[in-house]
Amino acid sequence: DILNDLSVKVPFGSVFAVLGGNGAGKSTLLRVISGISRAYSGKVIIDGKKIEKYKTGELYKNLIAALPQNVQTLFTEKTVRSELQKISPDIDEVVELTGLYKYLDTHPYDLSGGEQQRLGLAEVLLTKPKILLLDEPTKAVDNEFKQSFAEILSVLKSQGCAVILVSHDIEFCAEYADFCSMLFDGKIVCCADSHSFFGSN
Repeated sequence: DILNDLSVKVPFGSVFAVLGGNGAGKSTLLRVISGISRAYSGKVIIDGKKIEKYKTGELYKNLIAALPQNVQTLFTEKTVRSELQKISPDIDEVVELTGLYKYLDTHPYDLSGGEQQRLGLAEVLLTKPKILLLDEPTKAVDNEFKQSFAEILSVLKSQGCAVILVSHDIEFCAEYADFCSMLFDGKIVCCADSHSFFGSN
């Protein structure tokens, strides 16, 4: 089993970080929360409702959005502009948030790794999720965009969004996550507010 005897509760309006070594099951946890992978026992409750009670596709209509570790899997269009407009015609706000203005006519595959990460984030933000799942969201981005990303997380929290991020970026989690947890041997072995978590580990 990849996940075993795992129990965790994530409140809306918070940033919840999941830390752990390679192969600990962090990405699998996100897949189970999003319904991509199904647990064969136990239960997953999303916004007060068991995950299996949602109809096909219902989870992804303004409820859950996920940014995968390999963001290129999201890209299907020939320009950044059309990539965003396939989700919503109203892209100005998210373009400003993610700093993508000068790349609107660029092919997504011609962007740097960090710029692709910004585009992937912009796409999931356009779905206006209540629960946002992020797999290594600060990978390959510079410190300037990390600051912008932290501001985006603050806005999402103020809107009542629950952000669950899997990361190896301990410094970012320590500064910007409300809660941190350690995934080890298939279970959450420690979970606390960020100050307590890093103060006692």
